[in-house]
Amino acid sequence: MNFQKFTAAGYDLRTNTSESTLKEYGILGGGIAGLSLSNFLGEDSEVLEKDSECGGLSRTYEKDGFYFDLGGHILFSNDKEILAYELDILKGKTNQLFRKNSIWFKGRHVKYPFENGLAALDKEDIFDCVYNFMENPQRPQNNFEDWIYNTFGKGLAEKYMIPYNSKIWKMPPSEMGTAWVERVPKPPAADIMKSALGIETEGYVHQLYFHYPKEGGFQTLPRTFEGLIEGRIKRNFGVKEVRKTPNGWSVTDGKETLEYKRLINTMPIHDFVKVLKDVPPKVQKAIDDLNYNSLIVVMVGLNCESTLDKTSTYFPQEDLIFHRVVFFDYFGKNYVPPGCSSMVCEITSREDKKPWLLSDEEITEQVLEGLAREGFINRDNVITIAVQRTKYAYVLYDANREKNLAILYEWAKEENIELCGRFAEFVYMNSDTVIRSAKNCFERLTGQGNSYSNRG
Repeated sequence: MNFQKFTAAGYDLRTNTSESTLKEYGILGGGIAGLSLSNFLGEDSEVLEKDSECGGLSRTYEKDGFYFDLGGHILFSNDKEILAYELDILKGKTNQLFRKNSIWFKGRHVKYPFENGLAALDKEDIFDCVYNFMENPQRPQNNFEDWIYNTFGKGLAEKYMIPYNSKIWKMPPSEMGTAWVERVPKPPAADIMKSALGIETEGYVHQLYFHYPKEGGFQTLPRTFEGLIEGRIKRNFGVKEVRKTPNGWSVTDGKETLEYKRLINTMPIHDFVKVLKDVPPKVQKAIDDLNYNSLIVVMVGLNCESTLDKTSTYFPQEDLIFHRVVFFDYFGKNYVPPGCSSMVCEITSREDKKPWLLSDEEITEQVLEGLAREGFINRDNVITIAVQRTKYAYVLYDANREKNLAILYEWAKEENIELCGRFAEFVYMNSDTVIRSAKNCFERLTGQGNSYSNRG
């Protein structure tokens, strides 16, 4: 598809307003899914956002001159069309950076992904990883754990893949499905051998180089969408009730009622069905059984410059509360005060379990203790701390997800409700995939597969 045509002004998709005062499209939720979808659809769409700021999971926060995101968001994609679109609307607001990730293993940095850094391991560990990758009898593949063993072999599986995935997902890989494993490339045998011998090789090459905003953090992306559609966003509109009407749908926040011919939900599906009238019990149960992890991020601001030239580091160790640390000053020195650096520590949790149930102070203490114990910080250098929590962070691909999703999707189709975005569709999506989902939704709604309205 010609990208210039793809980003052209496109069609006016408005209905005949002399026949109806209803807006054509009501979009629930002002994250990247809702914002980009409104940009695709044009003037006769409206975004309803519960908060005073849009962005959802792509929000950026600031404290004492230190900026940080909800997780280590970056701009990269195998979908070249969508990546080009993102960079086009950002109009030079990003820098291109080289990914320098590592895994913390036995007190040393190992190149990420783990199979590309084998030369950093002890010789016994190298042998274990290489031998069991080459001599790898396949087991019946019934779950994610089986897939890990079949793909990587016993050494790589037990040294990194199983501990790390158990930690981030907060469930054993043996209880997870495999519908999402295309996100994890299978390493070629040649790369394993090169890695073991210390010959430089790269994995996950589609994200080897990435883009990140020069200022404003990752929220620059949703803010750019906001600028394109500013006249059609209602902020501070917390949806209280959604009903079907003879003409379409009504949505109210308890003070104002709005009506639309078509409804697109980008809100978390669990929250959406709480405000929608007459959800069938079978559908409600299926949605209740869709599981997810929440996220806590702890920003640690330091009064010294970083000695690590890393983007982020992954931690499979059970005795460390965080699974990943992002070194935010890597994205640009304007993200920290002069002479300073920062670490943004990511922690997954279930809402009804620790560490979510711990206070911010208790979580912070565990983070600082772990960073200091592993030699990443001197606690005397810590000058500021910030904690942010988000309820909906990671979709869990447990064994029952596919069955429950089938029930949800069938019901949504029958009710003529469009679902778009990570927690509406309940699919683990990065920002590029979310935008692709929004474009697909636009095409379903309008039949205009090759063009869309890009007017602000």
